Amino acid sequence: MAAFPEIGEFVLVSVNKVMPYGAFCSLDEYQNVEAFLHVSEVSSGWVKNIRDFVKEGQKTVAMVSRIDLEKRQIDLSLKRVSEGDRKRKLEGFQLNKRAEKLLERAAQKLKKNLKDANKEIGAILIAEYGDLYSSFEKIKSGEFSDKIPAVWLAALKEVAEAEIKEKVIDARAELKIQSFDSNGVEKIQLALLKVQKSFKSVSITYIGAPKYFLDFTVKDHKDVDKTISKVKALLDAEKGVEVEITKLKG
Repeated sequence: MAAFPEIGEFVLVSVNKVMPYGAFCSLDEYQNVEAFLHVSEVSSGWVKNIRDFVKEGQKTVAMVSRIDLEKRQIDLSLKRVSEGDRKRKLEGFQLNKRAEKLLERAAQKLKKNLKDANKEIGAILIAEYGDLYSSFEKIKSGEFSDKIPAVWLAALKEVAEAEIKEKVIDARAELKIQSFDSNGVEKIQLALLKVQKSFKSVSITYIGAPKYFLDFTVKDHKDVDKTISKVKALLDAEKGVEVEITKLKG
């Protein structure tokens, strides 16, 4: 990793000392290099007391707003970090820490340590797959790069298959189905039965006429909308029923 982050990068920081005019922090991912958070960058609103927002010993996510390489000075901002930015950074950090543990286990199989692994294969994995954790996911799925030495690939594959669990996304949609025909109840029952036969992963729960929950699992978020579209297309093909589906989760 580079000695300094880049401007605009989201970084994990530890708050070391809080003063009325700002806070002195260290960058956890950059060998604890010092950075400064000015009080004006703590919040978009009025800051009466900076300690209402940051405290010594606190770990948080900040954005790098300015870097002066000559003075070795890094300025941070909290107010430019959205909740989504913060969540993504923390999730990425946790995944990277887990990936390092997995890499260490692979190294142990070759009677090596994490330092050896980073030197021999770490940079290759990041270059080929984007980040360390993704490399284990892709190797598990069978995406092998010919740039990875065979001995390392075997160890990485063994660890990936043992430790990486397949991603599953729980999704839910609300189905509103009606029929105004004389035999409407029977038509609705037959339509729902077709859904269950055609989509084994979809379970249907009655809420109260005319509404039902559709619960199902997929491997990718984009598959949620695809599944809903396919269910709706099947029901729309049924004569005498009116259908509306709203995604609730996934």
